[in-house]
Order: sequence, then C-alpha cells, then structure tokens
Amino acid sequence: MADARDQLIPAEQALEIVLSDVKPKAVEIVNLEDANGRILAEDLSSMRTQPPFDASAMDGYAVRQTDIAELPATLKMIGTSRAGEPYTGSIGKNAAVRIFTGAVVPKGADSIVIQENAEASGDTVRVLNGVDQGKFIRKAGLD
Repeated sequence: MADARDQLIPAEQALEIVLSDVKPKAVEIVNLEDANGRILAEDLSSMRTQPPFDASAMDGYAVRQTDIAELPATLKMIGTSRAGEPYTGSIGKNAAVRIFTGAVVPKGADSIVIQENAEASGDTVRVLNGVDQGKFIRKAGLD
C-alpha cells in the first residue's frame, strides 16, 4: 500500500518545500585568506582587462584566415612576436608572423597555426593543416 511519501510532486513545489526553511545569512566582511568556499554578497569587477591584448595561446604562426583557405599555403615570414616583445607591424596578404605563447597577436592576424602544422624554411612558412578562425587566440579581457 502506497502512502503520501511515495507520490511525486512538481519540481517547483518540491523546491518551494526545500527552500521554505532557508534563511539568508548575514553579510560578513572577511580577509581574503578566509574567503575560500564563501559566496560574494555583491558583484565584483576587475579594475583591469586580462589579458590586456589578444594573446597567442600556442607557439606557431599568426596568419590571416583568407591566406590559408587553400592548403598547403606558403606565406612570407615578416617578423616575430614574443611575450614582452611584440611584433609592431601589421600582417598583410600572404604574410605570417612567428608567434610564441603569451605574445601579442599582430594587427591583421585572425588565427594562429600551431607550429606542428607548418614547416618554416628561411623567410617562408608552409602551412600544411588549417585552423578555424580565431583558434588559439585568447581575446583581450577573456579572463
């Protein structure tokens, strides 16, 4: 014989029952080292953008998607962008910039081809495998 405890109730009603005895806690101000596991009482906004620029998430080559639409594609290497030492020019047609993790993505580039998918030789790079547009770029403010 079934009793009332075996009957199903709508989720909204169950939630109402569960929360009926829940009382909000008072807001407390605590030191940062004591805040682990707690919930903020109000929204908190960063005072700076992180990363402060579009940054490469991988070592490889900063390229324009239109230049690697047909593969393999051979591009002229026009510079290097390292963390703390960005390439300051702009990437034009059929050009690439050697780029390292954390470096500023040069103007004009919209994708990073990882180094495993390309072969560099002198002042050219041959892109063997494509990449989706925007792939491996950490957008400014992402964090």
